Amino acid sequence: MNSLGRLVVLVPDYDEAIQFYLSVLGMRIIADIPAGALRFVHLGFAAEPSIGLWLLKATTAEQKARVGNQTGGQPLAVIYTSDLHAEGDRLTAKGVQFVLRPTEEADSIYAQFRDIYGNIFVLVQLKA
Repeated sequence: MNSLGRLVVLVPDYDEAIQFYLSVLGMRIIADIPAGALRFVHLGFAAEPSIGLWLLKATTAEQKARVGNQTGGQPLAVIYTSDLHAEGDRLTAKGVQFVLRPTEEADSIYAQFRDIYGNIFVLVQLKA
């Protein structure tokens, strides 16, 4: 059986990225292992610790140029929530910039926001 583990996110600084993803998005550290000049930093949500983000420090000029725009302006990931409006208010209070306000569809409500580097995340509440 296959399953998704981590999405790789290029960052300019490990500690700055960890601070944002933990304090703003509510993620937690799953692993933080030194590996020479690099670190293996894996973050996730408590409800699904097997799925999350793998932060990698951008080291080459090409990697540094892609920080915040790894997907060419398309969303990097989808985060599900049980209450989009409450979560949106919480994120806004923490200074998160929404690029798409809540949009309602037949089966969901979604919005899009940027992380501190410009990566776009989709926040989704599925309707029961």
